[in-house]
Amino acid sequence: MKNIQVEGIRTGNVVNISISGKLHKKNCGNPKEADELFRLVLKAKADPSDENLRSLKLYINEKTRVAIMAGFEADVDSGEVFLGGFYTPVPDDLVEVIKEYTEEGYPLDAIVNFWKLLMINPDKRVRTDLFKFIKTHDFVLTDTGYMLVYKAVAYKEREENDLLEFVTNQYLHVKQDWKCSPNKYLVFRTLADGSYGITKTETAEGWDEKEKGVEFIGKLGDLNAKLDVLTAESQTVYTDKHTGTMIIKLGAPVYMPRHNCDSDPRIDCSYGLHVGATKYVETFASDGNAVLVCLVNPANVVAVPESDNSKMRVSEYFPIALATYSDGKIDIVEQSYFESDYCTYEEQALEDMIAMVQNEEKPLAAAINAEEEVRPMAELQKILEGRLLDIK
Repeated sequence: MKNIQVEGIRTGNVVNISISGKLHKKNCGNPKEADELFRLVLKAKADPSDENLRSLKLYINEKTRVAIMAGFEADVDSGEVFLGGFYTPVPDDLVEVIKEYTEEGYPLDAIVNFWKLLMINPDKRVRTDLFKFIKTHDFVLTDTGYMLVYKAVAYKEREENDLLEFVTNQYLHVKQDWKCSPNKYLVFRTLADGSYGITKTETAEGWDEKEKGVEFIGKLGDLNAKLDVLTAESQTVYTDKHTGTMIIKLGAPVYMPRHNCDSDPRIDCSYGLHVGATKYVETFASDGNAVLVCLVNPANVVAVPESDNSKMRVSEYFPIALATYSDGKIDIVEQSYFESDYCTYEEQALEDMIAMVQNEEKPLAAAINAEEEVRPMAELQKILEGRLLDIK
């Protein structure tokens, strides 16, 4: 290493460095960071070994410095960041969030698990652009790494009656918003139009049902306690708004073969299942529709739109809850399923994919207009096995 010369000077939070004549200027965020960097400069100047030079170069590059802080790995020459043991580069937008979380001391579980799932996605464009898209449109990530999305649907067979939805909705508002005992309220039905309402139980005691034109149904808390029985006996069936042919139920994955989906990001509406953020619900939900809260595995995202559009195309989503949408706010009124239920389903899917990659040496299914998968089979198998190990 006799031909390597390292020089440097620190002025406040700015460190100027020369490595064999190549100049680097680093504006550090605080005195501590500047001190750490300058000490690496002095160490490499005294002993320009491969190890000392690599440590210095990693610190100079912001992306690689973030990787070290968060326990990731980095390539000192290319500046690319990797999850330990894998070779699929982490996109810049995700690295920026990793940096913020690490500096603020936030847990990284949701981010890391999201990336583990996104690595499975066979389309490089989706792997690169998805996090920027969900950050722009305020999507939420679960700790397991799934995306929380919304879907506007129509009723196909509405076996679950209006009373069930009304009771569920009002129970949540009384309990959470009004901080009051639900049994202090009585549910009644207006005979003229069949609509439901609530009033304080003590107020209802002074009512004459016939004179008021109402029918008392029961106390709100008692009625809500019966919902588990009612829900077990009957489940609402929904359908898509476009064709009206799909069968959609809570707790059952909705699937479309990836090779039948269109991955062209320049096209807003094309083949695939459409889901989105709250902005999407504002556009597509209307009176008489239902709004479903769904989980999406980032591996199943097919197309991230280039336009300012809050919906995306996926090959699969998992409905977990029924919600109401009013005044720009989404309220969950029924939730019988959770991400653990989707994990159970995903486990079998991962095992099938591993067998396909390992035994048949086939790449993961590609969508229409998808970019060709260039990663080796060994990397894909390692990614799939790593995710399977996480959820077992």
